Amino acid sequence: MKTKCIQKDLIFYLDNELSVEMRTAVEKHLEECADCRSFLAFLQEGIQIIEKEKNPEVTPFFYTRLSARLEEKPVYQTQSQWVRLAQPAFFSLVLLAGIYGGLKLGSNASSPKVYQQATNSAQMLNDFATEPIESFLLDEL
Repeated sequence: MKTKCIQKDLIFYLDNELSVEMRTAVEKHLEECADCRSFLAFLQEGIQIIEKEKNPEVTPFFYTRLSARLEEKPVYQTQSQWVRLAQPAFFSLVLLAGIYGGLKLGSNASSPKVYQQATNSAQMLNDFATEPIESFLLDEL
């Protein structure tokens, strides 16, 4: 028999689901082929691990501890009435202070002094646009 055919049938060989003639053919091939014997050992180890994991060891009192934890009701901390009122008031004050600060900063930025400085620098840049480049270069020499 071929190795690939035997490897497909090895799992059935381990479960005793092969016919008698197929079983004898597989056993005969296993006596001759070392690769198939090692693959059979690999399959047997895998099946042993699976069987071990199927039936885990039961620790004593596991169910009682688990049921006690499931029945345990969580304890919620209740806040006093003052905390429930003070917290929104505090955040409202912080929000109002932020808005007031933003308005003050915005009004300082748009003051006439700052606007006048910005227009002066813009006029200076516009003066360069009206002057021809040749005269600018000739003045430097």
